[in-house]
Amino acid sequence: MARPGKQGGRQYTEAEVRAILERALRDAQTREIGHDELVAAAEEIGIPRAAIEAASRDIELVRGEEAARAAIVARRRKGFRSHLFSFLVVNAFLFAINALTPGPWWFFWPLLGWGLGIAFHARAALSSDVAPRQIRREMERDAERARREERRRLKEQRRVERLERKERLERSAEELGHAVEEGVATVLSRIAQEIRGSVPPPPPAPADNAARRQRIAPLDADEAEPEALDEEEAHGAARARSMRRRG
Repeated sequence: MARPGKQGGRQYTEAEVRAILERALRDAQTREIGHDELVAAAEEIGIPRAAIEAASRDIELVRGEEAARAAIVARRRKGFRSHLFSFLVVNAFLFAINALTPGPWWFFWPLLGWGLGIAFHARAALSSDVAPRQIRREMERDAERARREERRRLKEQRRVERLERKERLERSAEELGHAVEEGVATVLSRIAQEIRGSVPPPPPAPADNAARRQRIAPLDADEAEPEALDEEEAHGAARARSMRRRG
């Protein structure tokens, strides 16, 4: 019941606050609320953060107990279904053997004995009662499985990080090798250019020498022609002198 406060604001009792919050949450759109949002909303209405933390731990504990109880009941019923299937198949096989062979009926003795056992199994499997010790042990197993899964996830994450680091190192080494090769090639090219700049030009090609000889050959022939004429005149004068002596 609302009653006016000293400053004109409304005030509610604890039961009214709980009823209002439950109705507001029921009428609001269905969505998951984060822990930080819950704490912020509680602090706005004056609930301390420590109280919210304690209440959330209690809720987590209750949720874990319910999950453990459901897992135990589901495992029990799965085991009972497997047991019942084996019971039906084996006893049907025994009945067929007893019916096809001569002699008294004996198949009902194992049927009765095994049936008594499966009746007790059904009573335990179909019941939803779970001892607190079993719930605690199941929660411990769940926590251990969660820790193993977390360790496995961290191990896989570290393995992936090592592979990525190895790939980065190999890529860096390859890039460094290419850079070194390019640098060496550049230095060798520069040295070759300097060497080519310091060496004198090569001699002319043989074709140029032949052309030059062809250009010089007529001059040599013109110079050699007067010399040939002088030799012929000398020979002619020598023959004339020899003929005068003979005469």
